[in-house]
Amino acid sequence: MRLLVLLLVALSSAAIAQEGVRGEKPPEKPKETVALFLRFPVGRLFSYEWTDTTTVRRIYSDSSTLEYQRVLTYYLSLEAMESPRDGRTSVQVTIDSLRYSFSSGGNTLRYNPGDQMPLQFPDFVAAVVPVNRQFQMTYSPYWDVAAVEGEMLDWLRSYVMEGAGNVSGFDSLQQFIWLRNISLPVLAHYADPQKGALPNGRVAIDSLWQKPFVILADGIELRDPRARTRIVEQRGPVFVLRTESDSLRPTLERVKLYNIQRFVEIIGGQGRCAHTVELHKAGFVEMATTDLAADVQCRVRNEIFTQQIRSRYVWKLRGQFDY
Repeated sequence: MRLLVLLLVALSSAAIAQEGVRGEKPPEKPKETVALFLRFPVGRLFSYEWTDTTTVRRIYSDSSTLEYQRVLTYYLSLEAMESPRDGRTSVQVTIDSLRYSFSSGGNTLRYNPGDQMPLQFPDFVAAVVPVNRQFQMTYSPYWDVAAVEGEMLDWLRSYVMEGAGNVSGFDSLQQFIWLRNISLPVLAHYADPQKGALPNGRVAIDSLWQKPFVILADGIELRDPRARTRIVEQRGPVFVLRTESDSLRPTLERVKLYNIQRFVEIIGGQGRCAHTVELHKAGFVEMATTDLAADVQCRVRNEIFTQQIRSRYVWKLRGQFDY
């Protein structure tokens, strides 16, 4: 009898011990992390093609409308003249040439390299201002564009501000077109394909991070302080990042819009976009695309109208060359 009791106690203890083992959670595997960054080796040039296809439907207060479409392609190059300093990376950007097409009301104006420039058309002037300009674009440690600067930009700004007054017919609207299109938001819009989407430091493969996001739509600046980015795919050495925002808001400022010979006040609106970046693990962008939709409220004197803007931007790496 005593032996039977001892045997039952032993079996019970073993069962409890086994139950305890089954109830324990196995140790979690550490999450896989990755460092996503841009790298511009000194002596290497990256050549890109950037295309903007934008369609606008303007709706006036009396319900009348105006529609136009712009297709703009820049060919540009990025190269580092020195190694990063204090976490800041600078690249020299050159916008070499452009192709341009603008359609409205059944009429189309086109420009290809070598054609006669239609400099009387303000929308084309805005597109051609950055061409053949060279400037330094500097990334902060957080991968946003902190500065655009350079001797060419300094000279042009000084000329437009000081010397253009001596040019007959050069009014404040024309001055705005020239200065606006060599400003930081505009030049960064063309030359920075990742749009600040890269994370600050290493991230887990399945993580999501939030950062400020800035984009232009028909020349109107839109911002989201907390756009969401995540890695959606890995194809060999290429990580595909997707930034999404449904809370873009326009900057409330004065701008120049097509077919309006006065400054236009931006008074409200909203937008949404999806921005995809294909980033090689070596630190360069192979391709990026943006699909953008925005409805922006505008005012000229007592007239309030809406710009319905639909844009698609595509950056393609044409090649990289050592020298």
